[in-house]
Amino acid sequence: MAIYEIAKLRVRIDAVTKQTGRRLQPYLTDGEEYDFDASTTREEIEDYMQKSDIPTLPYLAEDAIVLTNISRTVLDRYDGCFFHSSCLEIDGKGYMFTALSGTGKSTHTRNWRRLFGDRVTMINDDKPLIRLIDGTYYVCSTPWMGKSDIGCNMISPLDAVFVLKRGEENKAVRTTPGKQMRQLMEATLLPKSRENMIKLLNLFDGVFTQAKLIELFCTPDIEAAQVAYDAVKGC
Repeated sequence: MAIYEIAKLRVRIDAVTKQTGRRLQPYLTDGEEYDFDASTTREEIEDYMQKSDIPTLPYLAEDAIVLTNISRTVLDRYDGCFFHSSCLEIDGKGYMFTALSGTGKSTHTRNWRRLFGDRVTMINDDKPLIRLIDGTYYVCSTPWMGKSDIGCNMISPLDAVFVLKRGEENKAVRTTPGKQMRQLMEATLLPKSRENMIKLLNLFDGVFTQAKLIELFCTPDIEAAQVAYDAVKGC
């Protein structure tokens, strides 16, 4: 039995594949008590592979199932949700950048690292969680960090969420969840029940009471990072 600390929760995961076990290793913690079990089985992995529209390796299937188990449990019981984004911390505050696939969210956060250097710490480049902990919303890393595998085991108080869109010039404007709802929903794992859908909507309401929501039209240039930074500081 192995226990991992993910998003300030103790999660039991009995890894089936060696690759998943190695991915989880930096999150390993001591003790035997845990908040919930997110493990899968070899049979569930095989079933996932058979139903997949594209050929899938066993460890990728296990990763997908375990992350889904965590995400659904966090929404159901622990005031949080999965939020597909690239996220970083600068000066003690967390920033999330979500976008449709291929828009360039990883390129954008790379520009933040180029511009601000050691002030920036990458939290997770693809699959973080948001959680409400002791009255504050945090961006929380998970072991699943996308193709780049950039990130570390940390959480950071969430200061802003950027919705990235391609533009011919760099422009950032404060926006509202109502205007961005479709993209916000596409960034998360939609609940199966009406009860949990209400929890998700209430969670977003709380998140964007604390955190700024900014629509960012950007180019791939480093200037886009400065425009985003100036926008969040000016809000």
